[in-house]
This record gives sequence, structure tokens and C-alpha cells, in this order.
Amino acid sequence: MSNENWIKHAYPLQQITIELQGTRHSKREDVIGQLETVLAKLKKGELEGVLHDDDFGYRFQVQPAVPGPSFFDASAGHQ
Repeated sequence: MSNENWIKHAYPLQQITIELQGTRHSKREDVIGQLETVLAKLKKGELEGVLHDDDFGYRFQVQPAVPGPSFFDASAGHQ
């Protein structure tokens, strides 16, 4: 499929951005716990959220129809 045809097929894109942050002292499982919290909120239908104490926390945003650009510069398999 040509790039133009693919864009007509796939766009607008659905994008979910998730940012997690911990300090260098944060335990990996605590940061993963933030990801699990975000996942639960997404499953409940929430489209955005933020919770932090300046250095530990998360934020996320769902954009159901984005005209672009894609997060990914190359096609699959061309990393």
C-alpha cells in the first residue's frame, strides 16, 4: 500500500501518551504501579489525568483523533 493510501486508511490516528516519573531512589515496582494505575483509569474511560508530588508521579492523555504526525518515523521493521 502506498504511503498516501495508508494515510487515507489509518488516519486520523488514535494516540495515548503516558509519562511516568520517579526519583533515582524510586523502586521499579513503584513506577510500574503508576503504570497500572493509569491503565485502570484508561479502562474506566478516563481520557486524561495527572498525579504527582513534583518528582514522583504520572500524567496521561488520550487523543482519539489526531491528524498526525505519527509517533514513529519509520515503518514497522525498519528501526
